[in-house]
Amino acid sequence: MIVTRSWLQEWIDIRDISTKSLIATLNRIGLEVAQLYRLALPGGVVVGRVISCQKHPDADRLTVCEVEIGEGKRLQIVCGARNAKYARYVAVATVGTKLPNGMEIEPTTIRGVESYGMLCSATELGLPKIEDGIMLLDESIGEIEVGKELNELPIFRDEVIDIELTPNRGDCLSVLGIARELAGVLKRKIKSVDLEESNALQIGIGRLLNLKVARDVEANLIYKAFSAKNFTNPFLIRFRLALVGEQFDNRADEFGYYITHSTGVITRVYGYHFFDSETPAIVVKKDENSFDAVYGRDKGSIIGVIQYDQSKPDREEERFIIEASYIEPEKIAKQIYEKKIETDWEFYRSSRGSEPRLEIALRYFKYLLRRYYTEFMVYAGTHEVVKEIEQKAIKIDFDELDTLIGQTIERSTIVDILKSLEFEILSVTEDSMVVKVPVFRHDIDNLQDVAEEIVRLYGIDNIASKPLCFFEKNRLNRDSEAFGKRRLIRELAVGSGYFETVSFIFSSSKKLERYGLPRVAEELDLVNPITSELDTLRTSLVPNLLDQVVTNIKNGRRRVKLFEVGKVFDRERREREMVAFVFSGEREPEGVFNQGKPQSVEFNDIFKDMASILGDFTLKSVEEPPNGLMHPYQRGEMVRGGERIGWIYKLTLPLQEELELPPTYLAEVELEKIDIDYPKAKPFSIYQLSFRDLSLLVDREISFQEIREALGDLPEEVRRFYPIDLYEDEQLGGKKSITIRFAIQSDKKTLTEEEIGTIMEGILERAKERVGAELR
Repeated sequence: MIVTRSWLQEWIDIRDISTKSLIATLNRIGLEVAQLYRLALPGGVVVGRVISCQKHPDADRLTVCEVEIGEGKRLQIVCGARNAKYARYVAVATVGTKLPNGMEIEPTTIRGVESYGMLCSATELGLPKIEDGIMLLDESIGEIEVGKELNELPIFRDEVIDIELTPNRGDCLSVLGIARELAGVLKRKIKSVDLEESNALQIGIGRLLNLKVARDVEANLIYKAFSAKNFTNPFLIRFRLALVGEQFDNRADEFGYYITHSTGVITRVYGYHFFDSETPAIVVKKDENSFDAVYGRDKGSIIGVIQYDQSKPDREEERFIIEASYIEPEKIAKQIYEKKIETDWEFYRSSRGSEPRLEIALRYFKYLLRRYYTEFMVYAGTHEVVKEIEQKAIKIDFDELDTLIGQTIERSTIVDILKSLEFEILSVTEDSMVVKVPVFRHDIDNLQDVAEEIVRLYGIDNIASKPLCFFEKNRLNRDSEAFGKRRLIRELAVGSGYFETVSFIFSSSKKLERYGLPRVAEELDLVNPITSELDTLRTSLVPNLLDQVVTNIKNGRRRVKLFEVGKVFDRERREREMVAFVFSGEREPEGVFNQGKPQSVEFNDIFKDMASILGDFTLKSVEEPPNGLMHPYQRGEMVRGGERIGWIYKLTLPLQEELELPPTYLAEVELEKIDIDYPKAKPFSIYQLSFRDLSLLVDREISFQEIREALGDLPEEVRRFYPIDLYEDEQLGGKKSITIRFAIQSDKKTLTEEEIGTIMEGILERAKERVGAELR
């Protein structure tokens, strides 16, 4: 973004601030100055007034000019520029002047005509190109004094400032935007260019043309009409545009871009001829690509994107329509990305966020006309398409703000800074405040952005240095916990050799009935199933898993380990998330260690897998099986913390034979009931761990589970106990022998044999009393 010091002065009073301080201030608030240079013209170049301009007697492309250079001096100068015949005031390099390109001006004779000086173009004076030919000066440079050296005029002693902007700072793509930033940090006011309508301007824009707008148009638009004879932009406008690197062939483009660069409002100028018809009208509607577009005789422009040549004023045109527009930057950027149509300078600005307060451009437009133009008339009134732009409201928690900044800033200082940046303060409490973001600040969305604004104006140098630390809210919730469980179970299952399968959330009602699984109530079931085979919501993951096993076995697989994580439904259509596993066929891959003949999978194999995936749990007998898939003898409930978390079971033999499957074992687990925590350190004893076996005779109907429950709370020295042998024989009558191993250890000392014996005797007495056990 390029500005000049004098251009900034139009918007903010900086006369008492040195350029060095100005640059330091811009850098301090994050507007990094990439380049600064002062205009410097050579001595000996003066303002000249053209008295006459005649055709050269011996050259078609040369003219002979008589030029006054002050104090009654007149010079005859031969000039080759085509625009010399239009010149009134020019830059004259007098004899003896040395130009930046090294040329020294001397009296000379050109095709037989003497010449005593040179009419200069901008580039010959070391300036950027302004126009083809020589510079045509006018009163916009200040009071004209013929004979005064150009390097004494303020316009040619200006300072040019090139500022690097990040893409999100579209609000600073204007002189007003830069001035607004300076006003905030320097605690100064932006100058107003408000002008009242002259009573002489009685003709309304409605008498010239109408506005027709489609309902789905999304842009904000204001149109104003004016007429001007011999409409040509003054030297100041053309000169400043050259300094910022812009040059246009069309005077309307020049005028519109100048207003845009100064105010930040996208401004275009149309020729009235483009809308002229039996019923002249500006038509705004969606085009074939869904862009907001302006139509007259044809499509004249795409708002926020491009203006086409056919809608621009002709060279001789005297009536004009000026347009100020705004369109949401994210929307227009996305549309261009998708459609990839031709754009011009307008899109660069609109896609980064232009100034949405369109009335600023119209006030500045009238200011320019009255200051630099003659013989013009502005039509009264406007045509408008105005949609309210929602201002974002942000709550600022002072504690969180202090953490982001790294120190506490006085609340009154924060309020003053935000007000200077044109934030609207909605409310302030002891702990927080709520502010509304200015409509022109498209880059501010959250507290972090607000904190950055406060630091910019408060001064990063005023923030005390501290070690880096991080602060983040605790974002853990039920959803994140469930996600963590799913991810960890997947990792552990894959690590245990299982492959994940994914299936539809639908199932076959016939298959559910055949497997003895519940169905969703008829009145809650699917109304329009996608296929006849998937006509209901699944109540279990198992049917789909079994289908996958059947497919793999038929494809020659001898060993299949699969799992699935997904939602199932109960009869009332309530959801819950389950994990199901299936282990079918051979317990291990073929290899030398098993002579290529591995045994079939057994209950203990899937039990070990579940232990490695889910952690510790105990098994209880299944009294009421939840489905018809469970083997009557090889099945068990997985219990943890006294609560059932799922089942392990073998597939029933009739179903196994029907599906032509080898021995198949399944496990179903409710995800919500699985607690997967990070490993925690536990105290351990440094004293010897002892093992003692106890062989008991109990009734055959008594299970180990009943013995475990009967023994209840044992002394703390009994760390754990588990069965290691089971023996049944007719000689034992109605009894069976079960051997239980006890692990015994103290946290305080090494236990003696006598102490261990006492503990074992207590266990035996409890077993005798509660389950009628006898020592074998």
